[in-house]
Formats: sequence, C-alpha cells, structure tokens
Amino acid sequence: MIDSHAHLYYEKFDEDRDQVVLRAREAGVVRVINIGTDVATSEKSLELAKRYMGFYATVGLHPTTKVVDLLRDIALLETLAKANPDRVVGVGEIGLDYYWKDVAPAAQKESLAAQLDLARRLGLPVVYHCRDALEDLFAFLQQERIQPPGVFHCFSGGPSDAERALALGYHVSFAGNVTYPGAVNLQAALQVVPVEKLLLETDCPFLAPQPVRGKRNEPAHVGHTRDFIAKSKGIDPGELERITEATTVSLFGLS
Repeated sequence: MIDSHAHLYYEKFDEDRDQVVLRAREAGVVRVINIGTDVATSEKSLELAKRYMGFYATVGLHPTTKVVDLLRDIALLETLAKANPDRVVGVGEIGLDYYWKDVAPAAQKESLAAQLDLARRLGLPVVYHCRDALEDLFAFLQQERIQPPGVFHCFSGGPSDAERALALGYHVSFAGNVTYPGAVNLQAALQVVPVEKLLLETDCPFLAPQPVRGKRNEPAHVGHTRDFIAKSKGIDPGELERITEATTVSLFGLS
C-alpha cells in the first residue's frame, strides 16, 4: 500500500516516529508521501524522505499559511524540488480554504496561481486541499489554460463535486472520515469515483478511520480505509490496493 498523504513531521510523532514507520511496514505500507504546508514543513518532509526508504515529499504552501514574501517562498520551494528530483514528487498541498479565516481569499488565490505556475515549471503533479471553497476552486481551475495533473486530497464534497473534479481530469482521495457512519455525503461521492481514479491516504495525524477513531492517525491505519472503500465498491481489498498503488506510482512518478 501507499499512504499518499501524511504529515509525519508533526511533533506528535517525535517520540515514536521510528516505531510508527515500523508499524507501517508491518501493515504493508511500502511508500509514504509526506506533504508540505509551508517552507519549513516542506523541508521536514524532504528530511524524512532522505531518512526512510520508500518515503517521498511534496513542497507547497497550504492555503491557510500566512505568507510574508510569496516570491521568496516560491523560489525556496523550487530550489528544494530541483535539488532533490528523486524525492520531491509533487507540489502541495495547495488550494482554497474558507473554513479558517486566517488568510483572505484573494491572497489564497494569488498563492494558488503561483504554485500552479511552479508545478508547471517543475513538471510535477499537484495536491489540492479544499475546505468550504469547492465552487470557487473549480471556477478558478476552469480558467487555467494548462492544469497540472493532480489529486483532490481528503475529498470533502458530494457526488456532483466529485464528478466535476473528475471532469477536470483529477484523481480523488478519501481520508479516514469516509468510514464514519455519518459521512453519507462523502460515501455517495465515493460511489461516483472510478476505482482507477482513487488514491488511498491517512492525512495523519488527523482523521483516524472508524476502527481507531479518536486515536492519533498513522500510515499503518490506511488499511482500514482501504477495506471500507473496497467493501463499498464491491471489490477485493487486495485488488483495490493493487490498483491504487499503480495509480499513485504513475501520478507521482514514484520509483
């Protein structure tokens, strides 16, 4: 399996990070992509990619990251990516977030546009974060002349939103919250996404799937989400694992 979206650089993992990685290996998770949310965490994701076999990194500015000098940060991210082409496999997480009010929508869109340009220059896929802003994000992307390939991570919309993401050519990934009994809208969205357009993720340490809900999430738990999605789709978990792994390898160009 591949955990396509993790944040193992968080302090919550400082005391047992090696054990977390070992549990992931024992659970069959052979690759993990850690996702940057600013320059510092992009650097930390890269450090993890250098430390652990099968780990990769993305570089990016989360939409709620307060940026003092956008051009400087973009240049730093570009330098990181160009200096580590075998380890930096994407730009993200980028997007729009209107739930938190830390950054004005106009500033978020400026950062998003700059990072889409960065992804195009680097020839890398993008990882989208979107919360309470899908309509604006779709409208923004439809104006882009050339859209990099990518994935809507931790998808939060309904079936029609998933169809719009697919129509734009993107992949869709569901985190552990799709397994929650009350997540009816997410589960309906899952049904319209073809298996070959799905990725598996934890978004750890957040959103632990139902069997371990309330605990700190970690890559070893991605199997719970795999099993839930496989049952929902009516396919064997091993087959879902094989398909999503091939898709993730192809999208991010993993070795």
